[in-house]
Amino acid sequence: MSVNQFILDASRENFQEMVLENSHKGPVLVNYWTSKAGPCLRLWPILEQLVNEYQGKFLLVNINTDEESALARDCGVTSVPTVKLFIDEQVVDQIHGVDSVSSFKQMLDKYVSRESDKDLAIAVELYQKGNPEQCFESCNSLLILDPENPRILTTYAKLLMRDKHYQKAHEILEKHMSNDATEEMMFLSANALMLSTADAAPSTEALTALLADEKKIETLFQRGCRFVLQTDFIAALDDFLLAYSLDKKYMGNAIIKCIHAIFVMLNDEKIIKQYRQKMMDI
Repeated sequence: MSVNQFILDASRENFQEMVLENSHKGPVLVNYWTSKAGPCLRLWPILEQLVNEYQGKFLLVNINTDEESALARDCGVTSVPTVKLFIDEQVVDQIHGVDSVSSFKQMLDKYVSRESDKDLAIAVELYQKGNPEQCFESCNSLLILDPENPRILTTYAKLLMRDKHYQKAHEILEKHMSNDATEEMMFLSANALMLSTADAAPSTEALTALLADEKKIETLFQRGCRFVLQTDFIAALDDFLLAYSLDKKYMGNAIIKCIHAIFVMLNDEKIIKQYRQKMMDI
């Protein structure tokens, strides 16, 4: 089987099919390049080597930015070479410039299928059949057997949160996340922390009454988490910012992580820009 079937060229006309639709089937590595740049030419043998080694575990799609400059701009590409990894139509990782084979492997290995994915699927099936405890035991074992598979950790955390085991989910994520944790892991960890804090906290009204007497950081953080539970994200951001002004290192970087998680949920660039500026002014 020729490796060429795993290397494609894309344009604006077929970007939807080549990249976005294929990203639902598996990882799609998009290489934005130009023949005029030496680094792009130096990167090509590295990408070709990866295609040969991974044998269909990801798809390489090349986009010539000389011919598709508008498409490159729409994709947020400002320099070449830029390599973006798409999964389910979303950019989950990227590398700018020429990097080593090992760096690309480190990125790809977080997303390509692994043997442990089969066991993970069996664990999820246990959950779906009404056996959550067996599922959780299997996921815990898989974390030990294959700690390099990020899907085990994220799936385990999501299932725990689905059963409202928020504190357990947060503990598992914090214990097993590495320095190169994915954005999804960091979002799940912050979300689990906010939900577990909100669950254990007094009511929003009771917290407001306490804050009328004294602005304690713990109470502000609790009320912010309660506001998140109520999907009042602006009120949550205001409380977290006030807490941040009192102690930027409260619970490590918990406040910053929670603020970033709210940004993801809001998905409103105007508000995000406004609150980023407020953070910088503190």
